[in-house]
Amino acid sequence: METTKNIKITFHSLMQRMWKKKGEEEAKEVPFFLIEQVITYISKLAKKAKFHDLKGNKFCYLESISKKDISDTVIIYTGLFKSARNDFRPDLINKRTGIERKNPKEITEGDIEKTHFLIKVDNELKEIFLFLESNFYGVNINSFIDYLTRFTKSYCEKNSQKKNFTLFHMEIPNNNFLTQLETLSRTSLAEVFFDKQLLGSKALNFSNRTVSLKQDLVLIAKSSKKESITEVAVDLYNKLQQKESPISRIRIRGIDPNKNEILLDTSFMCRKEFITVDVNQETGEVNSAQLYTGLKNIANSF
Repeated sequence: METTKNIKITFHSLMQRMWKKKGEEEAKEVPFFLIEQVITYISKLAKKAKFHDLKGNKFCYLESISKKDISDTVIIYTGLFKSARNDFRPDLINKRTGIERKNPKEITEGDIEKTHFLIKVDNELKEIFLFLESNFYGVNINSFIDYLTRFTKSYCEKNSQKKNFTLFHMEIPNNNFLTQLETLSRTSLAEVFFDKQLLGSKALNFSNRTVSLKQDLVLIAKSSKKESITEVAVDLYNKLQQKESPISRIRIRGIDPNKNEILLDTSFMCRKEFITVDVNQETGEVNSAQLYTGLKNIANSF
């Protein structure tokens, strides 16, 4: 058995899409800030009440969650899902001897798989980031969203709140920005961030009294329905690469060929996506403390 293992981490942005009202052309999309209340609600439930059925005779539940205030505007939650496959009890075979024997576990029992994650709530950037351990046998991003969706619904019902939105996620690739942009089948939105000093430049000739502006200026470009602005986005990225460019950052919303919603951000690209941790030589499980430390290091770079 190997003594260490490289754990892949996937990056996501958690969002909610409001259900359209009569006469509205577009559905409003906002960060899933309700996640803090939902997580607190789940953590107070009895263990069995946290169980959620998955496909393939599997089930999962939120085993633990821990909150830490990083600053006045940033909060992180580190958590652990446990999952298992039941209704499956084949005989066992010893790799060293070849001897087979009956499996002692009950048919309703299964081997525990752990999936570690970190949620970063950034109230200043207005973002909810999810950093999720990639575990083929554990809880994947779709199962994660299904789990949150179910308990968000029950939270709203318990608190007499109307659930009028759909929870979804956007993948955040960390490869070359331009390469990822060119793989999108459709680019629907581009947010272009400019240094606030642009207001006082020759380009706009506004007053130079911009010190009171807290953040950069943001230009939002949206595509027409079913159209794509990929070429516009490429031009913007090329402008960003020029010397003394007024553009400081670009965010892109799009769809990949598999119809996954993608978020590209020049400030997130080329980030580390693997964490090296020790492996328990008796159980084969990874070191949770080391994995959480690695998740926090990744989150701090966003």
